[in-house]
Amino acid sequence: MLAPMAAMPAMAQPAPEIDPWQALSELRLHLAASGDLTATFVQRFVPAGFSSGDEERGTVAIALPDCLRWDYADPYPKSYLLCGARLHAWVRGEPQGQRMAVQAEEEAGLDLLLLPIARLRERYRATAESPGGGRIAVHLTPVGAGVSLSAATFTFDPSSQRPTTLAYRDRDGNSTRFDFGDFTLLDDPAIFTPPPALEWKEP
Repeated sequence: MLAPMAAMPAMAQPAPEIDPWQALSELRLHLAASGDLTATFVQRFVPAGFSSGDEERGTVAIALPDCLRWDYADPYPKSYLLCGARLHAWVRGEPQGQRMAVQAEEEAGLDLLLLPIARLRERYRATAESPGGGRIAVHLTPVGAGVSLSAATFTFDPSSQRPTTLAYRDRDGNSTRFDFGDFTLLDDPAIFTPPPALEWKEP
């Protein structure tokens, strides 16, 4: 009677449950501890009601906890530098740029990258899953109506602690997705300083 039982395959163990907030906290800590980073990105924007939209490429520079710089390549070269609540925006080759005050809480997607985890927990419910390839996907839905997003997903590789995808949909139904790649250490901290040769206009 024992032989047939011994031949039975072992029951598969369920995958351990992923704590989404702990996963995001560890990602933030590793990114901050890594120093300034730069990566390539592909941005896809699909307006509400459409099945396809625009695609742009460029590089992003990250200096947590509060600096981000996006440099878009051709055909529309432009740059955005956000440090704290100050945003600088300019177009390559133009003599003037725009400088304005921005609150991460009010801008779609920025809260996911810049707000402390404790603040995000007040704004979103979170679940996590493993979509394959060793990655973790954290899905966020707003708790109340004061958030500009209706849904968001942050996907990252826990082995390298680098984000791979950030996708979100705003309250109007527009969808934005960033795919990141080729993270490297940044050895030029001056990149987080606005170009001094430009004339800055404020609204």
